[in-house]
Amino acid sequence: MLVNVPTGVNRLARNVIINHPNCYNCEIYRRSYTRGDPAAGGMPTIGGMMVLSGEDEAEIEWALVGMGFAVPAEQFAPAAMMDRMDAHNSEGEEFRYLIEPEIPIGETDGFEPRKNDVFYLRLGSGDSPPRVAFEIVTVETLVNLPPYVPRYVSVRRDDLDLIEPAPP
Repeated sequence: MLVNVPTGVNRLARNVIINHPNCYNCEIYRRSYTRGDPAAGGMPTIGGMMVLSGEDEAEIEWALVGMGFAVPAEQFAPAAMMDRMDAHNSEGEEFRYLIEPEIPIGETDGFEPRKNDVFYLRLGSGDSPPRVAFEIVTVETLVNLPPYVPRYVSVRRDDLDLIEPAPP
């Protein structure tokens, strides 16, 4: 009976996230490495000189994993308000989001966001709305029974933002 609690919490969290008034549509991308695999002493290497991990690879490409929904899940901290006085600026280095894929995990084409994935918050509708990039740096949970309810800790990736210039 106790095992049904986290399953119910996950189902409830999905409904809340998708229907939340502050929900953003998002796109989730995963990096893949395009460099060939040279070998040293018969063993594959991960890169050239001074490459310490896969995050240091220079030859990468980003592939769309899927669409989803994201809701800010910040712990409260004082911050400066926007000029319209309807939201705060979230002054900090880390941002927490609850993210739900459009297609649920377990279904065909369903996926689960992972560490090092980049997600874009879509700030509007249409073909190419401005998109603000975040990279997931760790995953945490507030429920200590599996299946866990993940909360994604992310950092801004200003270098990956896709802001279209305003039409003339």
